[in-house]
Formats: sequence, structure tokens, C-alpha cells
Amino acid sequence: MASSQGALNGLKVLDCTHVIAGAYCSMLLADLGADVIKIEPLGGEVTRGRAEIPFKPYDFVNRNKRAIAVDMATSEGAQIIRKLAESADIFVENYRPGALDRMGLGYEDLNAVNPKLIYASISGFGQTGPYRNRGGLDLVAQAMSGIMSFTGEIGSERPVAAGVPLSDLNSGVFTALGIVSAVNHRTNTGEGQYLETSLFESAMAYTMWETGMALTMGVVAEPAGTRHRLAAPYEALKAADGFLVVGVNSQKLWGRFCDVIGASDLKDAPEFAENYLRVENRDALQTKLEAILAAHPVAHWVELITAQGVPCGPINTITQALEDPQATDRGFLQEVDGRTFPRAPITMSQTPVALKRGPATIGEHTSDVLRDAGFSAADIDNLSSKRVIGI
Repeated sequence: MASSQGALNGLKVLDCTHVIAGAYCSMLLADLGADVIKIEPLGGEVTRGRAEIPFKPYDFVNRNKRAIAVDMATSEGAQIIRKLAESADIFVENYRPGALDRMGLGYEDLNAVNPKLIYASISGFGQTGPYRNRGGLDLVAQAMSGIMSFTGEIGSERPVAAGVPLSDLNSGVFTALGIVSAVNHRTNTGEGQYLETSLFESAMAYTMWETGMALTMGVVAEPAGTRHRLAAPYEALKAADGFLVVGVNSQKLWGRFCDVIGASDLKDAPEFAENYLRVENRDALQTKLEAILAAHPVAHWVELITAQGVPCGPINTITQALEDPQATDRGFLQEVDGRTFPRAPITMSQTPVALKRGPATIGEHTSDVLRDAGFSAADIDNLSSKRVIGI
């Protein structure tokens, strides 16, 4: 029987993060059942936005968490975090290297109060190296990792970034993976540990094909539009009313694709007979295929091609994607506290991933969390009056 508790139920996480990367990491842990305590400055973090703008980036990386407001720059505020760390399992932060050490909240400081603590850091470039002190942004990581050099339309001189902050999000996922691995190690040995990653490395880790081609062939990747570097046709193709994408990555699929679109004569054409030939001659191939596809709209071709088992699909807008029957059937959007959020894309049979609460208000759970840590009502009132905490 499936449990109502998540797979990480029983783990307490101190989320000392801001903006996207670290917050996304801790949100994944919260979605999986961990008790995540979001630590914010008294005025809240910058991603909460302005009152006159409805969209708050904060809300979409901070669901399922409890929130406390603490001025960590004060000695009393830092002591509160050290006190909370005594009973925590995991501490996640994404400040610049050394910033929390100066507050007395670095790994050595918290390890001293809880040797079993797993301390995870995310930074722009890592805790070591010549760039360790540089600030990190997704755009900079995409640029310096090489990704922007081969993203965009063929022949374009203007660099293009991925449409989503992939280095932010990927560093959050990699850190979450490192954390659950460290939890398993602690289960086996009783030891906590320090782990870290960076936006720069998280972006570079996603250049698998391009790095591999550079190392084995000396090929420096260039912009290829939607085209796959190793297969053809594997790209966006124009139909009568727009574009569809087709992924033909085997001879079997090539034959099926040619037959279904009425281009059987292309199957064994000397310039297209093998994949490497199709890659070499893909401009001519694209011209021939689009001349055929121009006869019908995207929906016609998608239905016809997918029926033959050839990977194919329309290019949806974000609203079309959210309303797609596959997304709705899978319950990608879920409601909690009267609002709608995308769920974590993980399905587990025994410990379902769940949205249990929406984003908390600033300091909403400060009193509850501090009481659980042993602070008295008088302590909490005193700290609040001194503006060390917000309640």
C-alpha cells in the first residue's frame, strides 16, 4: 500500500538559499517528503517580487516548505541557525564561497555542532579555482560553458542562450542527487559530509555530445538550429501551417518515415541511403522533405507519422504544452491552497510525490520552528522585538 508520506519523510532540511538554483534543489527534496525550512532575511528574498506584479518567481521554487525570517548577519541570528542545525539532517546554501564562513555558518562551524549534518553548497564556479569569488548567473554559466557558442540558428553570428535557466535548474538537480547519495552514505556509516557543485560545471555536464566530439574528433561545435549533430532528419521541418519536429535516428525509422509521407523514392537515393550521408547532405534533404510536407498542416502529419512509430510532434507554445492531453492525463498541474503549480516530474508507486502546501509568507513558521528547537515564548518575543527574527 502506498504511503501518504514521501520517500524523504523524516529528513529535516535547512534551506539557506536564494533565487533559483538552491531553492529548486530544496523544493525537490520537499516534494519528495522532507521537512524543508526556508530561511529568509526579514524582508524576504528578492524573488518574492513587487506587489504590483502578479508573477512571483519565489512561489514556483518554494512550495512545500515552511518559512522563517532571520537576520543571520547578527550574532544572535547566526546562533539561531546553529541551534537549528543541531537537529537538522541537511543544510543547503548558495551564497558566494566564504560568505557563510564569515557569519560563523560555514561547514566547519555547523559540523562542530552536528557531525552527521550533510552540508551542500551551490555557487557560480565552485569553492576552488581562480573564479571561485566571482558571482554566478545562469547566463554567464551558459556562455562560459560553451553552450551559447553552439546554440541558435545555423550561420547566425549572434549568440543565443537556452530559453530556460538550465545551469540554475541543473545545479539544483545535481545537488539534490548528491544529497540523497550522502544520506545513503550516512545511513551506512553514520558520517555526514560536505558536497558542492556549481552553475558552470552543471552547464558543462550537459555538453556531452559536443565535449565528446571535441575530445575524440577535434570538432568544435557550431550552432545547428534544431538539428541533431549525429542524425538526420532529426530537426524541425516546415509544413503547410507551421513546424513539426521529427526524430529519425535509425535506418528502420528512415524507411517508415519515407513511406508514410509518400517519399519512398528517397529511401535508397544514393545521397540519403545511410545516416551519415543524410547528415552530410541534410540541406538538400530538408528542401525535399519540406516540399512534401507543405501539402498538409502540422496536425495531419503528426497524426500520420506518429501512427507509424516515428518520433514526431508539434512545437507547442507554453500554454499549448500545459493543455496537452498527455500533460493533463499525467496531472502535471496540481492545485494546493487554491493555486496551481507544476508538479515534480517523478512518479513513485509506494511514496508518491505530493504538493502539500503552497509557498509560505515571510516568517510564517518562525515561531513554530523555533519552539520546536527549544526556544521559549519569551525568547521568541525578545528576538522579535530586537528585529533578529520576523514572525
